[in-house]
Amino acid sequence: MNRFRELDRLLDNAWCPYSGFHVASIVVTADGRTFPGVNVESAAFPTTICAERNAIQSAVAAGCRPGDIAEVHILARGPDGHYAEAYPCGACRQVIAEQSLNRAKVYVYNAEGDNSGHSIADLLPHAFFLNPEE
Repeated sequence: MNRFRELDRLLDNAWCPYSGFHVASIVVTADGRTFPGVNVESAAFPTTICAERNAIQSAVAAGCRPGDIAEVHILARGPDGHYAEAYPCGACRQVIAEQSLNRAKVYVYNAEGDNSGHSIADLLPHAFFLNPEE
């Protein structure tokens, strides 16, 4: 499956009239299900939602539970129309860590369709968990 192409098609669905920065994400579960998400901006900036959390929330709405998230794929395009490597923000890193039980692999894509893979534990060392066993 070519995730870059899937992400590229999703970019046009982003709603980003203020920043012009389109972000698409696809979450893949351990059993192979996929959930898309895009960033959705709001004039009330704190209510904006990132693509990664949008995809994860869709997965949770479909019944996924902590530990089901295995991969998070991300592609972004700036206001100039060029692709940009975009790593998850801090809030997204925390949600990814919690929903994957700190085991997800995060793939960030560039203009050539190549990606770099990072463990969420490396992107967010010392993530906060209510249950310290996780």
